[in-house]
Amino acid sequence: MQIERVVIERKDGDTFCGILTYEHALRHQMLTWSFHLDTERKVVLLLYPASSATAYPEVQLHYRELADAILDAILNRASP
Repeated sequence: MQIERVVIERKDGDTFCGILTYEHALRHQMLTWSFHLDTERKVVLLLYPASSATAYPEVQLHYRELADAILDAILNRASP
């Protein structure tokens, strides 16, 4: 799993959405995502594979790595 790029496309308060591109098994893939920080300060991160989850088992296998990359991009954008 090689994460290529995390793009934040939209931001509205504590809600973000965007695209993450990665390479896995010599295939370039795209994953859309949304992030929300709720009123209890709990993070809600949803990943939307371009096809069914069974076609992209690497999303489940590498969820933490994908989530960390998205959170890093959001935190880096929030930094001055």
